[in-house]
Amino acid sequence: MSQPRTRRRSTRMLIELLAIVFITLFVCGALFFGFQIYETARQAVLALGRPEINGKPLVVSETGQPTREPMPNISAGERVNLLAMGTDCRPIDKGACRTDTMMIATLDPKMATAGVVTIPRDLWVPIPGIGESRINTANWHGVVNKYPGGGPALAKKTVEYNFGRRIHYYVLVDFNGFRRVIDKLGGIDIDVPKTINDPTYPDENFGYSPLYIPAGRTHMNGELALKYARTRHQDGDFGRSKRQIQVLLAVRDKALRLDVIPKLPGLVQEMWGVIDTDLKPPEVIALAQAASKVKTENIKYGSIDQTMTVEYRERTGADVLWFDRAKVGQLIDQIIPRDMTANVQSALVKREAASIIVLNGTPNAQVAEQTTKFLQAQGFQIFSYGNADRFDYANTVLIDYTGTKSVTLDELARIFRVDPANVRRTTNIRSDVDIRVILGADWTPPR
Repeated sequence: MSQPRTRRRSTRMLIELLAIVFITLFVCGALFFGFQIYETARQAVLALGRPEINGKPLVVSETGQPTREPMPNISAGERVNLLAMGTDCRPIDKGACRTDTMMIATLDPKMATAGVVTIPRDLWVPIPGIGESRINTANWHGVVNKYPGGGPALAKKTVEYNFGRRIHYYVLVDFNGFRRVIDKLGGIDIDVPKTINDPTYPDENFGYSPLYIPAGRTHMNGELALKYARTRHQDGDFGRSKRQIQVLLAVRDKALRLDVIPKLPGLVQEMWGVIDTDLKPPEVIALAQAASKVKTENIKYGSIDQTMTVEYRERTGADVLWFDRAKVGQLIDQIIPRDMTANVQSALVKREAASIIVLNGTPNAQVAEQTTKFLQAQGFQIFSYGNADRFDYANTVLIDYTGTKSVTLDELARIFRVDPANVRRTTNIRSDVDIRVILGADWTPPR
């Protein structure tokens, strides 16, 4: 049964709106058309009617219980983090796809700063509910296993678990969307630092399309820019990450130099149907307004590279990358500072009021007390602290005794960067507390 015409028109309007904000935030970098966006979205915004907690929108289920944490109040200057992904879907692919390009983008409206961290596709990480796998398979697993919210939701959760930052929104783009935007801009100019010679560059039908790009200044259309950003056989994921940032900067530079307004209708038309995102119209408007204030020199870029990873061959024969969590944590801290007020002291954590006990499982006699003070300062309710059954825990462990404090459990898992295998649920055992935290050697209390 076909949908009513009004429903299709509303869906198309929203997709066009999302295309505009994507171009604005990640390409144009300036608020050229805020009034036009507002007029287009006004009716859709009014129709949403979402409840709020402390001024933040909140999704409520049929039972009246929150199903989503409060989103940042962008207009009030709260930091927002977004996961940008590019799929490897080919014309014959149906449904689930991997995300061979993954970037965490952050925007701090209060300080008018932004940052981008690229993630290599072969990073071997725990995927919640799945087990260890390449990080680029999280979206695929989410689709195949019908994860709530689909593949992007599991990809967001995976990034949160492994990098200790809340991911508020996602943007998912395919090959066609990438090519079309660059072509509509008239191409981009790239300074190729080293000749690219990739005779086994994959085409989109599981064959080869040999790629050769000489060193030096090169004008690239969408097809060539996509190949430049995707090739990896010559210098691996690390070289590719650098090229992706190079392309991102070149696209932004070209858009800023052009009079983009006349091109917007064409851009929107070309982007229609190739962008997937969980941004809503009010968030689109707020992001566009905040992005207009960020200057190029106030954008930081970083990549998880060979200095933070080790190549490893899995027992299945797969060549993957293990990463040094301490070094990657330092990179993330430099690009995406912790925003404890927005993330930890949320209305939902306070509402759950979970009772927590902190136990020291390390030789450091002071770690439990230090951690308790740290958690209390973030708004957690600590019942008591003391020593664990032993002092040789390599990794921090969380034990859930109720099964009803999921938001608090997720926050603790994020803060302590706990592997999903070390989050244990024993709801059949009576306990005086809701959650037990056993500190391992992988945890150092912040000062």
